[in-house]
Amino acid sequence: MTADQRPDPDKLLALVGKDGGDGAPDTPRRGRLKIFFGANAGVGKTYAMLSEARRLFAEGRDVVLGVVEHHGRPETLALIDGLPLLPLREVSHRDIRLTEFDIDLALERRPHLILIDEYAHTNAPGSRHPKRWQDVEELLAAGIDVYTTLNVQHLESLNDVVARLTGVWVRETVPDAAFDAADEIALIDLSPDELLKRLAEGKVYVAEGAQTRAADNFFKKANLGRLREIALRRTAERIDAQNDALSAAMGQAESATGDKILVLVGPDALSARLIRHTKRMADRARAAWFALYLHTDRHEALPDKARRRVEHNLRLAEKLGARVVRLNAGRAASAVLTYARQNGFTRLVLGHSPQPWWRALMGGRSLSQKLISQGAGLEITTLSADSAEDKAEADGRTVAQALRPLPYLMAVAATALVTALGLPFRDVVDPDSFIMLYMTAVVAVAARYGIGPAVFTSVLSVLTFNWFYVEPYYSLTFDRVGYAVIFVVMLITSLIVGSLTARLSLHARLARKGEVETRLLYDISRQLGGARDAADIGQVIERHLQPVFEVELGLWYEGQQVAGKAEHDPKELAAVQWVAQNRQMAGRDTDTLPTAQGLYLPVSAEQSVIGVMRLTPTETTRQFSGAELLVFETVATLIAGALQRTRQTALAEATRVESENEKLRNVLLASLSHDLKTPLTVMNGAVGSLLKMRKKLPREAVDELTALWSHLTRLQKFVGNLLRMAAITSGQLHLSFEPYLIQEVAGAALNRIESMRGDRQIRTLISGTLPMVRIDGALIEQVLINLLENAIAHTAEDGQITLSFETDADRLRVRVSDNGPGLRPGEEDRIFDKFYTYGQQISDRQTESSGLGLAICKAIVEAHGGLIYAKTNPVKEGVGGGASFIFTLPVVTSGA
Repeated sequence: MTADQRPDPDKLLALVGKDGGDGAPDTPRRGRLKIFFGANAGVGKTYAMLSEARRLFAEGRDVVLGVVEHHGRPETLALIDGLPLLPLREVSHRDIRLTEFDIDLALERRPHLILIDEYAHTNAPGSRHPKRWQDVEELLAAGIDVYTTLNVQHLESLNDVVARLTGVWVRETVPDAAFDAADEIALIDLSPDELLKRLAEGKVYVAEGAQTRAADNFFKKANLGRLREIALRRTAERIDAQNDALSAAMGQAESATGDKILVLVGPDALSARLIRHTKRMADRARAAWFALYLHTDRHEALPDKARRRVEHNLRLAEKLGARVVRLNAGRAASAVLTYARQNGFTRLVLGHSPQPWWRALMGGRSLSQKLISQGAGLEITTLSADSAEDKAEADGRTVAQALRPLPYLMAVAATALVTALGLPFRDVVDPDSFIMLYMTAVVAVAARYGIGPAVFTSVLSVLTFNWFYVEPYYSLTFDRVGYAVIFVVMLITSLIVGSLTARLSLHARLARKGEVETRLLYDISRQLGGARDAADIGQVIERHLQPVFEVELGLWYEGQQVAGKAEHDPKELAAVQWVAQNRQMAGRDTDTLPTAQGLYLPVSAEQSVIGVMRLTPTETTRQFSGAELLVFETVATLIAGALQRTRQTALAEATRVESENEKLRNVLLASLSHDLKTPLTVMNGAVGSLLKMRKKLPREAVDELTALWSHLTRLQKFVGNLLRMAAITSGQLHLSFEPYLIQEVAGAALNRIESMRGDRQIRTLISGTLPMVRIDGALIEQVLINLLENAIAHTAEDGQITLSFETDADRLRVRVSDNGPGLRPGEEDRIFDKFYTYGQQISDRQTESSGLGLAICKAIVEAHGGLIYAKTNPVKEGVGGGASFIFTLPVVTSGA
């Protein structure tokens, strides 16, 4: 097997994870989706889904029915009986009570498997998601397995194909990406004859209110056969894609052709057909595909309805899996071909509509004709507006764009104005000089209204000039042959100047728009650099976005609102929480919580959501465009960077203050220790001398002196620990490394604590032959003494302490265990902090605890390059418990 034929481990792991593996330990499990797929209603999808669910329920799996549309069928009701059913949620819409799937109750219940019928169902207004398939996506993200059902006509990319086939547009659709992402597709197939028999027996449900024509079209035998073929073909395409993925993972060649497809999107209904056609083309070719929208001067002239249609078409393309590209351009054909060739596209897909007669007479060519004539090396596919709806809309849009009254009225007004300005001077100035006045009008109209009105102004200027300034006046005749040449030159010049001016004006407007956005982002990023906290960041963003986009800002940081008007509406707060949990955009103009007043964007940094940004337009009916959403997402990224910077700055400042405090504490401890050491030594010696004369002293005095000597001894030990800790933290601790047998060091430590152990049993366990360790013997002896004293303090008089040694690779592991009360939850991380005392001390030595012994142990072990930690011992059959303190030391290697 060659290197190229070896399996790809990353792809294999991805396939294993998709087939049920849990993935990385820290990766949340995603639920598995199984779709019971059919060509039409009545083939038995719900019945098959319930049958499998009953089998799993009988095997002990946690199965819950979320939504099951039984339509009163006895055989379906029999399968439902006995299965747990999730209560539906009631929704009030226009004084009508509707029932819907309760996603919050399902997430709270968290079954292993939930059944949700009718994957393409549209939820009632006011629901979190407009579509049921989006509810399913949230359940899958929460780790819940889902079974659902789907008919082929509800697939988005096949929507227009089914409509042409049956004459009925299906409004409820599911993106192909959601269908392709399913872990398993179960095709439920039934022949047209069997389906028609079931229909005749009343076993196929036809929704109430559905038109008879629609039902008749769907259930014609010929149509049923075609729908069945489409369903089989779509299932086969999915199996093909799975086989290609497996072949690629196993190092075999994929069947991809390397094509890259670009579809041109516009504001018409034909664009939706183009997008679906390109999606099917890309699926068959295993090709990447992009949707391109050209932002030209015509976009500025589009009515609001057409602009909304553009955004709808682009969102449709994105939903079907395309990458959306917006391109500012003056000349459409040149811009498309340049972009396609620079980015390696092999196919172009675009619509074709017949040219208006007046443009054809002028020799104008459509965009498709220009691309075909200039697109050498590209495969170009065109779709005609063959439906009445597409043609009517295209014709209506052409007429509307051509006959918009305002630009042409302004052209007439501009021509009339320059004529009125020149008439008083007609008899004293050469008439040819007035040509420049009309050229000025053409330029002014072209700059403001574009090429169409500019051409109209050119023609009108020639006629007006002839009428008012060429003899005989007030007629369209002339007595000099030279004027014919002047008229032609004037018309051609005005057309050229008008065209160039219109294009230059468009480029200037686009440049100004791009400059505004660039300047906005630059100013935001520059001022965010000086923001000190989240509130300052919110003020900076609001100050810049409000005048440009006319929005009100709200900002949440780490669960708290830090900017904007305080929000108390539960619906809006629910949107904030959902965005923070799911790391996706939600709110108005989105597919999640679309009834919310604001648009909510996640502020993400380091793979986690640290905040949420809300943008609410001051005009309630306004919709955000796709270009605006891109700007808002960029602003959210800038906010994330600024919040991270402020957080790191605050953390660095806190660390600096803590470091300074630690230095002051160490200096204070060292000073106190040095100042106390000498008087304590003197006092201890004096008390010792008095105790030697105890026979001459009263018994009460001897008892007091004994107690005082004991306290002085403990205080001396405490001061010694302080000095040792100060030396360690200040870096003045110098280690003298020598080879040692750990048994010798342990023996010395056991001798030192012999007088303290009382009746406690101390066992020593050695596993195998122990190597020598390179350590500072006195310091490691002190570590063992501190750990053994700590174990004695937390063990009863009849308790047991174990000191064990074992080799682990190039390390020696030492363990000190006791059978006392053990550690409280969470103490493992704090127990080695200075001055921290833990648990319940049992022995009478509890007053001696200073909280420094374990901190000294940690510092000494880490200075040796080792590791020290603590844990609670497991209790087995009622015996055991207590705590264990483990540390490691490097062993002596050969040649060391």
